Amino acid sequence: MYRPYLFAILFAACGGVAAEDVYKCTNAKGDVAFQDRPCPANTQEAQLHLRDATPAAPAPAPAEQAPAAPVATNPTTQPAPPRAPLPALFICQNGEDGSNYFSENGNPLVRYVPLGTLGYPGKSLGQAYGPGGGSGISAPGINKIPISTSPRDAIATQLTAVQDACAQATLAQTCGWLRKQYDEVEHKLKRAFKDERAVLEPRERELIAQLDNC
Repeated sequence: MYRPYLFAILFAACGGVAAEDVYKCTNAKGDVAFQDRPCPANTQEAQLHLRDATPAAPAPAPAEQAPAAPVATNPTTQPAPPRAPLPALFICQNGEDGSNYFSENGNPLVRYVPLGTLGYPGKSLGQAYGPGGGSGISAPGINKIPISTSPRDAIATQLTAVQDACAQATLAQTCGWLRKQYDEVEHKLKRAFKDERAVLEPRERELIAQLDNC
């Protein structure tokens, strides 16, 4: 008896095998069998050649994904430390001797000095107080300091109000003063002890920041 379904089963079984001969065996009863070896002697043999099964196309390899380009980021820029403002300096004239000095106060306090220090009335305070410029001492066994009692000299010992005159310093004058201060601090730092450096070093940094404006 011819059994076509056997052929289908055999074909499926051999589908994954490379191309080869298959034997169709038919016995006296008409039964058909397929096998991969020659048929028995008491059967009718027919040789079939099966073609290779078309191999399945390999799955395409996943495309290599290009590495993501790094996102350009702007490096964080540290803001420059703010410049220290220049100090508001004034050039003042000493009301007693006419000398000049720098001050951070443009309105110095009023002070009271003897008229003699201003040369009034035509005699210095030292002259009014006598020899030694009034710097003598008085103690038991030592002569007293001679003091004039004349009306003219008495005027020289009286007090009068004095206030120094000040004007705003220019940029060049301020920078010159700052450089002088910096040089003095640097000179002190070379010989300073640890506790002194704790005071001088902050002042040094402050002056450097201020000089950056010059």
